[in-house]
Amino acid sequence: MTTLDIGLWEEDVDADCIRGDAVMARMFGLFDAEVTEGISRAHLMSIFHPEDVVQDPELSRSVREEGGLFVWEHRILPEPGIVRWVLARGHYERDTKGRMLGRGIVIDVTDSRTDGQLDGPAHFLAAFETSGAVLERIADRAIEACELIRTLDAASSGRMRLLIDALLKELGQQIAASLQDESPAPEQPQGQKVH
Repeated sequence: MTTLDIGLWEEDVDADCIRGDAVMARMFGLFDAEVTEGISRAHLMSIFHPEDVVQDPELSRSVREEGGLFVWEHRILPEPGIVRWVLARGHYERDTKGRMLGRGIVIDVTDSRTDGQLDGPAHFLAAFETSGAVLERIADRAIEACELIRTLDAASSGRMRLLIDALLKELGQQIAASLQDESPAPEQPQGQKVH
């Protein structure tokens, strides 16, 4: 069994600060320290494929402003010449002080693109006002479990880490599948060069 590329992130919208774990940092070609400390949304967006930045949909912005759940599949350029597809799933809500906070997961889905293509526009799959869907509620609890498991000693929690990562990946794929009518395509090789 191999480690899956599933990263955790959180965003303080008002402070323009996005933090993530080591998996997210590696996925986006960033240093662990800078992601732990926090980067601006503009810095993160600079890693997105230019066509997908232009197409950052209004629904995506409204979720960050008003709260709710979202799933967004888009391309990133973690290093020159490399294009990867990621599926971001997150939840935004105001805290007791009125600050908009978000958190979620990002999954590298390059090897399982539903349309079999590495080129093409991003897909904002959905925006939700509540977390009523069963898969969404499971994903929320799985993210909490993942955060706790990652605080444990790696040697004693290795199997749990693999299992929770597998659960998060499966949840991300099922949520994405439930939001689109496309059937999965054959696997693509990891990381494709831009031509």
